[in-house]
Amino acid sequence: MQTTSRRAFAIAGIGLGLIVLGMIWSLVNTALASIQKDLFASVLQLQWMMNCFGIFLCVPLLTMGKLGDAYGRKKLYLCGLAIALLASAIGGFTTRIEYLIACMGLFGLAGSMILPLSQALLVHQFPEHQKGKAIALWSIFASLSLACGPIVSGLILNWLNWHWIYWVDIPLIAVAIAIVYFFVDKENEFQKPHCDWIGVGLLALIVASLVMGIMQGPTWGWTSPLIIALFALWLISLAIFIFLEGKTKTPFFRPDLFSNRYFLFSAIPNGCTIGFLWVCVFTIPLYLQNMLRFSPLETGFCLLLITLPVFFFSVTISNWCPKWGAKSLMLVGYSLFLIAFLLQAFITPNYWTLGIGCLAIGFGWVLTWGPSISNSLSSIPHRIAGIASGMFTTLQELGAILSLALAGVFFRTAQQNHLQPHMDLIRSKFNASNLETNLDSLLSNPAAVEQLLGPDTSILPWITKAFVAGYEATFQFLLVSCIVAILLTNLLPKHKKTNNT
Repeated sequence: MQTTSRRAFAIAGIGLGLIVLGMIWSLVNTALASIQKDLFASVLQLQWMMNCFGIFLCVPLLTMGKLGDAYGRKKLYLCGLAIALLASAIGGFTTRIEYLIACMGLFGLAGSMILPLSQALLVHQFPEHQKGKAIALWSIFASLSLACGPIVSGLILNWLNWHWIYWVDIPLIAVAIAIVYFFVDKENEFQKPHCDWIGVGLLALIVASLVMGIMQGPTWGWTSPLIIALFALWLISLAIFIFLEGKTKTPFFRPDLFSNRYFLFSAIPNGCTIGFLWVCVFTIPLYLQNMLRFSPLETGFCLLLITLPVFFFSVTISNWCPKWGAKSLMLVGYSLFLIAFLLQAFITPNYWTLGIGCLAIGFGWVLTWGPSISNSLSSIPHRIAGIASGMFTTLQELGAILSLALAGVFFRTAQQNHLQPHMDLIRSKFNASNLETNLDSLLSNPAAVEQLLGPDTSILPWITKAFVAGYEATFQFLLVSCIVAILLTNLLPKHKKTNNT
C-alpha cells in the first residue's frame, strides 16, 4: 500500500487528467461562437468538431479498458494524456476549422483512454473496503470539470482569444503526466488481451457512415449517390456486426443484456439525456452570442445554470433513489426537460425563458443521469458488470452523437427553408460588399452580418428569423425525443428486483 502523501499525489494526478478532459468539452462549446466568427465556420463544421470528439470517444471506449488490463492502465493513461497534449497544441496554433475538427477527434481518442482508465486507476489507490471512496472521488472530479468549464471558458474569452482555451490545457496536462508518471504505481498483473478488433472496426463503420449520412444529407441531398451509399454501408456493416457478434467468444456487445428490462429501459433514456445535454450546450451558446449579443463570460454564467445542479445535487439524488425509486426520479427529470424544450420551441427565447429553461435542463440532467446509471447497472450480475458498464457508456455516447447530428439536420433544414426565397438577394448583397467569407457561416451568425454590413442592412431580418426558426426546430426535435424517453422510462418495472447472482 502506498504512503498517504504518495497516494494523495497519485489521486491528484489522475483527477487532474480527468478534469482537463471534462473541461475541454464545455470549454469548446462555450467558445463555438467565437470560433465561428474568427474562422467563418458554418454550423455544420462546428457540429463536426463536436461529433468528431464524440465518435473517437465512443468507438474505442470498450476496447481501451481491455487494453489497459492487458498492457498496463498507467501506461495507457499516460498515452491518453500525451494525445490530449498534442491535441491542445494543434488547437492552440491552428487557424483552419478543418484542423480544429481533427484536433477534437484527437481529444475524443484521448478521452476513450482517460475515462475508463482514470476510474480503474483511482480504485487501485484504495484498499478493498474503501473502493466506494474511489468511485465517489471519480464522480466529484467528473462533475467538477463539467461545472467549471463554461465559466473558465467565459473568463478566458473575455480577455483573450479562443486559442487560449487549448493553450491553457497544456501546462495542466504536463503536470498531470508528471504526477502520474512518478506517483502512480505500475500494476504487477496483466491479463491476456481479448479484443474484438473486427467488432471495433465494424462499430467505427456503423457510427461514421450513419453520422456522416445524417449530417451531410441536407448539404449533398438525401437522394444523392453519396448519401445512399453511406446509408447502404451502414446497413451492411450493422448486419455483419450483429452476425459476427453472435459467433465470437468475446463479443463487443452482449445481446442478452438487451433482454434485461432494467438495463434496456435505463440505457436508452440515458442516451437521450446525454443527447439533450449535447444539443443544448451546443445550441444555446450560439443563440446567446449570435442573437442576444451575450459576451462569452455572460454565456458562461448562463450555462452554469445547466452544470451546477449536477455538481451540487448528484449525491443527494443518489440518496433519494432507494426511497423514491429511479423510475420516479427519471420521470420528474424528463418532465423538467419537457418544460425547458417547450419554452425554447414555442416561445421566442428571451432572458426569462432561457434562464428557466437552462435551470430545468440542469435539474432534468441530475434527476435522470445518476438514477438511470444506478438502476441499470445494479440489476446486472457482478461477473459481467464491467462489460455492462462499457455497453452503457457506449450507448450513452451514441445517444449524444446521433442527437447532435439529427438536431443539426432540423436546424439547417428550417433555416434553409426560411432563407430559400431570399437567397438570390442575399448572395448579391454579399457579392456587392466583396466579402471573401464562408456564406454558410454568415447565414447562421446574425451578429457577424450586422458587424460586417451594418444594422440597417436589408438582409439582417431574414437571417435573424431563419436562425430563430432553426433554433425552435432544434428544440421541437428535442421535445419529441423527450416524449419518447418518457414512454421508454414508463416501461421500467416499478420495483427493482434483488439480484443475487
